[in-house]
Amino acid sequence: MKTNERIQHQGKVAVAAACLSMAWLLWSVANIAGAQTAPANLSPGLQEVVKLTQAKMGDDVITTYIKNSGQAYTLSADDILYLNSQGVSQAVITTLMQSKGAAPAMPAPPPMAPAAPMTPAPPPVMTPPAQPDAYVPPAQPPPGSGIDLNYFQNRLAPYGNWVDVPPYGPAWRPTVAMDPAWRPYFNGGHWEYTDSGWYWQSDYPYGDIVFHYGRWLRDFRYGWVWIPGYQWAPAWVAWRQADAYAGWAPLPPAAYFEPGVGLMYRGRFGLDVDFGLGYDDFVFVGYDHFWAPDYRAFLAPRILVRDQLFGASLVINNYSFGPDGRFVVEGLGRDHMALLTHHDIRSFNIVIRDARIMQARTVERAFVVNRIKDIRSRPANDPLRRAVEDRDAAVRRGPVPAERGRAIVPDRGPATRATEPGRGAPDARAIEPGRGAPDARTPEAGRGVPESRTPDAETRGAERGSGSKDSKDK
Repeated sequence: MKTNERIQHQGKVAVAAACLSMAWLLWSVANIAGAQTAPANLSPGLQEVVKLTQAKMGDDVITTYIKNSGQAYTLSADDILYLNSQGVSQAVITTLMQSKGAAPAMPAPPPMAPAAPMTPAPPPVMTPPAQPDAYVPPAQPPPGSGIDLNYFQNRLAPYGNWVDVPPYGPAWRPTVAMDPAWRPYFNGGHWEYTDSGWYWQSDYPYGDIVFHYGRWLRDFRYGWVWIPGYQWAPAWVAWRQADAYAGWAPLPPAAYFEPGVGLMYRGRFGLDVDFGLGYDDFVFVGYDHFWAPDYRAFLAPRILVRDQLFGASLVINNYSFGPDGRFVVEGLGRDHMALLTHHDIRSFNIVIRDARIMQARTVERAFVVNRIKDIRSRPANDPLRRAVEDRDAAVRRGPVPAERGRAIVPDRGPATRATEPGRGAPDARAIEPGRGAPDARTPEAGRGVPESRTPDAETRGAERGSGSKDSKDK
């Protein structure tokens, strides 16, 4: 009897174990299938969250996007499993589950008894906002470049949205700009010195467009937006030098590019003009941290910029053309920055992997070379020829001092290179038009190593951490 009971008991245990194993197997298969395949009814809002996660956006940016969307998300178990399989963090999933959407509308108040008629007050006088500088639409690309607005819109669509910003027209707002602390030419990148001067090496997948074409504008409705443009540059920024700090700011849309002449502002060549930029447009980083891969920990406080750095800074832009038509942004200069940052600077040739942009640069350079020849052959009183002569004279003359953050625009005629008290003599080897960096150890613009042999971004990042870049070549 006891033997039969023991056998029956063992049989029940075996059946129960088999059932549990089968249930676990079925649950695992369902879990894996659910984690790899999006639920059929996944909402567009959750699809956007997955897209931001796959674009390597931080949790703070994604949670800000969720809160600003005004949507209420109801997550099923399949939704949660799918989001987790796509790399969405638990913090973001928690934010989705806690979202409440837009606040419900308040009920209408009960009707009030009619009041005695009153004399209407005069309407308030509205002060119109300050008018921006006259906007000159960007020059169209030369024929055959392949760069146009449709190309930009298709490339940038996955990473932000397009809005209308009068009087500039279509403008692109990146998703990362939802973070109010985000700034172009500051977050997600660093400076490299190249055969075209100072080049902004962006970490964003769209950086090859928005930091080398067009202009940035801080709009009162949308924050930072990008205004399309069709001329390429290593960076469209203005530079300032202060004691122990380097400063830079995105150029405004009013700074327009005249092919063959250069960067213009209010009809003048933009070598040492301030472009109407104020202290709040600039970021300042100490020279000791200029080679850091991330500048956020080294940003000078706004009160320091407002009260000291901006007013005492010197505008040093140094724009020129190379002999092959490339636009060179020399900024504070290679030799000068090597002295200020105590860092040997190696020059890289720029690598562009987008075939469309590479073609556009080739066509644009040839166009600029021919245009420069045409401008120099014009009569002496031609406005463009005079502008080129102004540019050449300003480059030879070098930077001039700033006055409380305002640049002194040089007039035509002879001038000497000024030196501020306590700053020491500026770099005496001024950059001649079309010669690029004056360092004898570096190939001139247009004579360097072919672009296909340029070190890649990973090599650049490793060298930025060293005390000397030239030591890597030995």
